[in-house]
Amino acid sequence: MPVRNDASFLGKCLDDIANQSFENYELLVVDDGSSDGTPQLLKKAKRRDPRVRIIQTSANGIVSALNSGLSECRGEYIARMDADDRMEKTRLEKQLRYMQKNPELDLIGCRVEGFTDSGTFPESGVQYQSWSNSLISHEQIVRDLFAESPIVHPSFFATKELFDKIDGYSENPWAEDYDVILRAFGKGAKFGKYPEILVRKYHASGRLSRREAMYKRPAMFEAKAHFLLKFGRLKNRRGVLIVGSGPTGRQAAQSFEKRNVKLLGFVDNRQGPPGRKIKNWPAWGFPDLPPTEFLEQFRDSLILLAIGDATGQRAFSELLKKNGFVENHDFIRVIYNWPPASRCSR
Repeated sequence: MPVRNDASFLGKCLDDIANQSFENYELLVVDDGSSDGTPQLLKKAKRRDPRVRIIQTSANGIVSALNSGLSECRGEYIARMDADDRMEKTRLEKQLRYMQKNPELDLIGCRVEGFTDSGTFPESGVQYQSWSNSLISHEQIVRDLFAESPIVHPSFFATKELFDKIDGYSENPWAEDYDVILRAFGKGAKFGKYPEILVRKYHASGRLSRREAMYKRPAMFEAKAHFLLKFGRLKNRRGVLIVGSGPTGRQAAQSFEKRNVKLLGFVDNRQGPPGRKIKNWPAWGFPDLPPTEFLEQFRDSLILLAIGDATGQRAFSELLKKNGFVENHDFIRVIYNWPPASRCSR
């Protein structure tokens, strides 16, 4: 668990860990250069509980802190946690049992519930949580792998062997947890998710994921474009056709253009004059879904579904399947849609 200046939250999180029903664990806390009361809270926790180990470093950032912790881990399994989040008393016990009953799995999460102590719970948080909680099996997680990070980071529960295989966390312009999942997938890892809410995730305006560029849309699309190319998804493809010309579609176009991938154009529901273009790329608009003869022109392309509207995305996905396009081979979703939102605490 990396911490930095988390004194206002840390006590409750430490209590949750100390009160776990499974007791045979060690808690490695990496203090990444705290200047508040965090070190004193950690020392107090260590005096109470010999399972607590503290690593103090200068302020080197979260990736460095995570890797410092990994290098000291002695257990067969590694569970992640953040200081401002909460966990159920049975979290470690249930995730461990799930891994033991499913030995083919390398990294799992659990369902999560968001909470905030002030203001309104953000709609984007509700949608992301609802989508993430709908993905349980390896097949579901992999199907949506390029939509967004499908497993919430503080719910990670993985084998030490997996982290060794991928050489831990990596410094990149994009989020470290999404990078771990994508690199693990590239190494053949199997994923899963415990189907109960075991972690409660705190949402605050000052949270790292709200402030840092590496967690925002442009950075996430850099990751998606990088790994789609690395995994050979554009091999023997004429180029990329983007369905949806809103912010998601345009960001996808920029990320692929900078990697010299040929952009074949956009498809959307905005009819315009013949020869319509969006940023110099062709744009075809249909008031409803495009006809089969239009889609046939792009059999040799990779189609990216970047439609932000969930209903529209599902309709286009079904159209492609009906016409013989294979999901995650011929077309890939690069933005998630979501089922009805589950309840969020406030």
